[in-house]
Amino acid sequence: MLSTHYHQRNILKQPVDRKCRMCCKSEEHVKHIVAGCTTLAPSEYTSRLNKMAGYIHWTVGKHMELQVTDYYKHVTERVINVSGITII
Repeated sequence: MLSTHYHQRNILKQPVDRKCRMCCKSEEHVKHIVAGCTTLAPSEYTSRLNKMAGYIHWTVGKHMELQVTDYYKHVTERVINVSGITII
């Protein structure tokens, strides 16, 4: 359970402000935090997307039996050509 202002106000009946703690514009609920906060968008969402893309890159390389390091040490290369297959 994520203790959002929405949860505190509507479920726990606590007297808290409805606005998001980060952007102070929209109502703070899970959907807003995960995908709609204008303060989190430039940094947190981009970081999360880059981590997911890196994991997919690592998984494809491992599946193709390329020599890959542990996931947390993996550094993505811009383009990999192996046996006529290109991974971008």
